Amino acid sequence: MTNRQVKLPKTVQRELERIVANRVVVAAVLTVTSDQMDRFRDVGLHFDNDRIVANPPAPPPPSCGVHARRNLEGWTEKRTDLPKEGREISSWAPSWKSGSFHLISRRIDAYPLDYHSAKLLTISATILENLVDAALVRFRVDQPLDRHSEGFSSSLLFNLRFLREAVGDAHVFDADLSDAEFARIQHVDWVLLPAGSADRVLERLASLNPGNTERLKVAGERLRVLDRLGHDGFIVGAGRFAGYFGAKFGDRLVALENLEYGNALYVFEEKWEHLTQISRTELIRRRDPSVHRLPHLPGWQSAIRKLVRQQ
Repeated sequence: MTNRQVKLPKTVQRELERIVANRVVVAAVLTVTSDQMDRFRDVGLHFDNDRIVANPPAPPPPSCGVHARRNLEGWTEKRTDLPKEGREISSWAPSWKSGSFHLISRRIDAYPLDYHSAKLLTISATILENLVDAALVRFRVDQPLDRHSEGFSSSLLFNLRFLREAVGDAHVFDADLSDAEFARIQHVDWVLLPAGSADRVLERLASLNPGNTERLKVAGERLRVLDRLGHDGFIVGAGRFAGYFGAKFGDRLVALENLEYGNALYVFEEKWEHLTQISRTELIRRRDPSVHRLPHLPGWQSAIRKLVRQQ
């Protein structure tokens, strides 16, 4: 039976276009906070002396979802892309007044079936950076894929769905990336919302970070400060940057902070989409004059107003 033709989503195609190497791997880099640990215990994380620690690679349990079950048990696929074929089905029927049964058969037209054996893929977790009450973690499906091999698209799509189901995010990377390179790579998806939509920003932050009631209250207060500065739209991060929010002023100036670590507001005068991919510790170490760190101390509102007027 011929393999099903799989068309990769455009987002995946774009990620593949950016990779020169033949071998790729599915992975995700996430900031996992202490209060999110219950969600990640089944995919390789645990606490040890109040720090987040990675377990050895293992397949996620079937309770993680349909792709976790298929990974462990295999599955049957109905090939609706192929013509129906004749098939004989049989069943036992009771015989009239005899108390016994007899076998009856009939032919039907049905779609062919593909039987997929268990993949038994493992997911490995690696702590890239220890943070305060959190960790930067790389999750990876331990199956490098050759992009020129038969069935590459279907295997890649399965692995993407498999990891996204397990940890909530998944992307395509060069299979030979080191942990240090993974730590520097962060996929950033930004959602731009119009001025005056602070409530919509809070709703989105609440959906991405449920349970942070107190932090959402503080975020609301800071959003209203930004809203009064005449910005050109709010920005909310997704994926790796799901806790980030802020506002855009003109074409260059952007003010951002993190819901989890909102001790300071970062203001970027240029190249903000590139600079926001750098860790906070590296940003501080760089001392880039185009990046301003404004701790939420008395006077921070005046400092951001001054920067906005100067741009």
